[in-house]
Amino acid sequence: MKLKVIAHKAVPDRPARNEPRVRKRRPKTYPLMTKPRHELRKQLQTA
Repeated sequence: MKLKVIAHKAVPDRPARNEPRVRKRRPKTYPLMTKPRHELRKQLQTA
């Protein structure tokens, strides 16, 4: 019911609004897990 109402609403024309169609941030790369998880947890707790 509500979805039909939302789908029929028109988006107003906004001539002054222009946004770049690009990603804002680059995804961050995480290092690979080279040790067992329980060892890494211990290492994080002691740090």
